[in-house]
Amino acid sequence: MNELFDCIYDPQRFHCVHFVIQAAQVLYQKDYAKCFVGLTGTLDETLQTSRSTVIQNKRLEKPIEGCIVLMTYFNGSSHCGLFFRQRIFHLCEVGVQRITLEQAKLIYQRIRFYEPNFTHS
Repeated sequence: MNELFDCIYDPQRFHCVHFVIQAAQVLYQKDYAKCFVGLTGTLDETLQTSRSTVIQNKRLEKPIEGCIVLMTYFNGSSHCGLFFRQRIFHLCEVGVQRITLEQAKLIYQRIRFYEPNFTHS
C-alpha cells in the first residue's frame, strides 16, 4: 500500500481515475478499469465523459468499503476517489490524500458513491 503514496499527479498521464484503478488493484486485487470506460485518457477528455460513464455503476446512498467516490468541485469540475477505511483515498494536484467525508464536504459541492460494476462490458 505504501507505493500508492508515491503516486504523482499528472493531468495528461496519471490523474484521479488512474489512481483509483491502481489503488483498487493494490488494496483489493480488483480491476476497476471497466468501471471507468473512456475515463483513462487525459483529464480534458476524461471529464467530458465522467457523468455518463459512471452511471453504469450502482449508485449508493451511503459509502461502503471499496466504493467509487465521485466528487464535484464548486466550479463544476469532477474528481474521483476510493472509499477506503472510512476515508476518501484520492490523488490531486498536491499528492495522495486520505480525507474524511466531513473534510470532503468543505471542498466539494457534491459527493456521490458508486458500487463498482464488474460485469459491464
